[in-house]
Amino acid sequence: MTPPEVARTSTEPAWLERWLWIVASACLLMIVVGGVVRLTHSGLSMTDWRPVTGVFPPLTEAAWQAEFSAYQLTPEYKKVNAGMSLAEFRSIFWPEFIHRVLGRVVGLVVAIPLLFGLVRGLFPTPVRLHVVGIGLLFLAQGVMGWLMVKSGLVDDPKVSPYRLALHLALALALFAWCLWLIFERRWSAIPNQIDRRTRELGSALLATVITQILLGALVAGHRAGHASDTFPFMHRQLIPHGLGADEPWILNLVDNPLTVHFEHRWFAFIVFALSLTLYLRLRQVSAPALLRTAATALLHMLSLQILLGIATILTHVPV
Repeated sequence: MTPPEVARTSTEPAWLERWLWIVASACLLMIVVGGVVRLTHSGLSMTDWRPVTGVFPPLTEAAWQAEFSAYQLTPEYKKVNAGMSLAEFRSIFWPEFIHRVLGRVVGLVVAIPLLFGLVRGLFPTPVRLHVVGIGLLFLAQGVMGWLMVKSGLVDDPKVSPYRLALHLALALALFAWCLWLIFERRWSAIPNQIDRRTRELGSALLATVITQILLGALVAGHRAGHASDTFPFMHRQLIPHGLGADEPWILNLVDNPLTVHFEHRWFAFIVFALSLTLYLRLRQVSAPALLRTAATALLHMLSLQILLGIATILTHVPV
């Protein structure tokens, strides 16, 4: 059965939903490219932030040498990549450059329709608050990206795990905000077709998924994936020695690489259990077909994600 669509208000621009889809898709693309930057260790290859002139790559050998010379002054070059050639530098420069240019392109995609709609008075008040919020959140996301990079241009050549997690969290919030507005317009009647307990279960699952993603960001930021290369045991123990060893104890939850790895490893199964529970619940209460299909897809994706996580551990975090 096709879910009912919500009729737009007469004061809402017809292109609003298409714009939200484009922004959401662009956010997802930015997250994927950001992941590539992280995996290729490219994030600290550009040492400054030029919002306007930074859209042009080095076009001459002298320009490339200037970029490389600036990178050679950084702690990452001196402590991690000493002796790197110009050709090797180019291989880490391009992913970060593409990520930044893509951010500017997405910024225009966000800003131009937003400003056009505001100047022409096309948005009713509730919608106006949402779209302005999306614009401000995108701006905050860009600033946080630079603050994250800046945190790695110091004696310890790695970005702050907390700024990395916040950078990802802002991107996810922007993506989710767009989807929320889209779903309100297309499928707003569906929540009223399921009972309160099922909605609460869905909310709990969403909270655990967000938590697990942010734990993954902390694992990446602390390079905690290398804390153990065996599964299910860590250092031949199910609960390894060293969990909670730091003082004060509470900081272990986010600052101890072994503890963060342990949390991310096993919290995945809590997420999976909640997803399975929701999957079964939606069939029990005869929920709309769209929700059942979404729950099935989510369960399959979580299964694949867990298998990928285990494979990453057993292959010693190859990237």
